[in-house]
Amino acid sequence: MRIALVYDAIYPWVAGGAERRFREVGRRLAKRHEVHLVGWQWWEGPATIEREGMTLHGLARAPVFYGDDGKRTVREAVAFSARLLPFLLRNRFDVIDCSATPYLPLYSAALARRIRGGRLVVTWHEFWGTHWDDYLPHRRQVVRLARAVESGGRRLGDSVVAVSDFTARAMAMVGDPRLAVVGNGVDIEAIASAEPMPDGAEIAFVGRLIDEKRVDLLLEAVALLGERGMAPRCSVVGDGPERAALEARAAGMRLTDGGVRFHGRVPEADVARHIRAARVVVMPSLREGYGLAVAEAQAAGAVPVVVHGPFSAATELVRDGIDGLVVEPTAEALADGIGGLLNDPARRERMAIAARDTAAGRSWVAVAERMEQLYRELIAEGEGTEPVRKLRWS
Repeated sequence: MRIALVYDAIYPWVAGGAERRFREVGRRLAKRHEVHLVGWQWWEGPATIEREGMTLHGLARAPVFYGDDGKRTVREAVAFSARLLPFLLRNRFDVIDCSATPYLPLYSAALARRIRGGRLVVTWHEFWGTHWDDYLPHRRQVVRLARAVESGGRRLGDSVVAVSDFTARAMAMVGDPRLAVVGNGVDIEAIASAEPMPDGAEIAFVGRLIDEKRVDLLLEAVALLGERGMAPRCSVVGDGPERAALEARAAGMRLTDGGVRFHGRVPEADVARHIRAARVVVMPSLREGYGLAVAEAQAAGAVPVVVHGPFSAATELVRDGIDGLVVEPTAEALADGIGGLLNDPARRERMAIAARDTAAGRSWVAVAERMEQLYRELIAEGEGTEPVRKLRWS
């Protein structure tokens, strides 16, 4: 098969969950198929390069993703969509798998599929719906347009893949014959073999530093633990538009004198080492399409603590009190959950064992095999040789 995985951001230059998924699935499928990653050019040198068995295409130099308000810009999505269409018209693929976000590119992919043929898969990590009102509270015209474009995107694609049951429900597509739920995976062997970071902390956060991640709640929780006589260390691993503000806030709370350390972007291997060093991995995010850091924490035997959120699928990765904790989105609730785990090693170890057992059922190898099967079935359906079997995985 000739497969195109389309997303404006490409791993490892951008290290979100969607980027990780295409990289992990793509490099495994590349052992048997011709796989192309199509996005912005994040690297120096020629626009087309070979990496991990895949061909990477940079349609142009990567622009700035975030505006002054810390939000993704519409300009970037429009620019990528405009460059994507001619590329796909020049290059025919058996399967195009396009990440739904930021929506506009999937319309280009759908038009190219209509003109050039092949099959189109749309992978949905999140569906925002009413969350747009909270994300852009003072831009009603933009919100109406965004919701319309997002909603219309559900009709595109020969197959629609949701990375979680949570996202499938949010899309109101449960029962749609085009829908398959294929969750994300974990590189279990790489995490298990990683040496814990020598100066790692008991508490870790891993993710992009954007406002929806609510790292500010974690900082407040660490401060509360200090007031309660505890002195836990916390590693914040990741970068983003909120980093400067968060560092200033931590300094103002006197948390940076050994309590909280911001590591920024670190190499992939070091992410696993930070997680392996931690006893607790905290995800205070109110919006998650999956929650890859939660699954990785479980694989490492670190107990995840996540918060309830109406737009977060991360809570569905955790059995509360068994292989992780689910708490209310307040600093007090986070401090109670974290403190309770740190003060009760026996309980924490029981949950760590259960967390590893849970993670053992998730692997990128299995995800790649499921996607390969789906691609084959779509091609067979398109050729009229056999009916496609719509399978639901999670």
